[in-house]
Amino acid sequence: MPAHVIDRDEAILRIAVDYIEMPDLIVTARQATRLWNLPTEVCERALTSLVERGFLIQTRAGAFLRRTSGAPLPLAKAS
Repeated sequence: MPAHVIDRDEAILRIAVDYIEMPDLIVTARQATRLWNLPTEVCERALTSLVERGFLIQTRAGAFLRRTSGAPLPLAKAS
């Protein structure tokens, strides 16, 4: 039986839900790939999308954390 292939929108939802549940979560792209068991490319595109939407912030060191004020919930599918 083939494994379920996750797309970017599903990855965005998975990542956003965990950041909502754990607002102090800070991870690098490599850690995120392992934490959410995602292909590297899918995870990086999802993280980039969440930064572009203003939900996450990327630090100079490359870590991702949730924006604390005025952050929109990124649960709507991108067009």
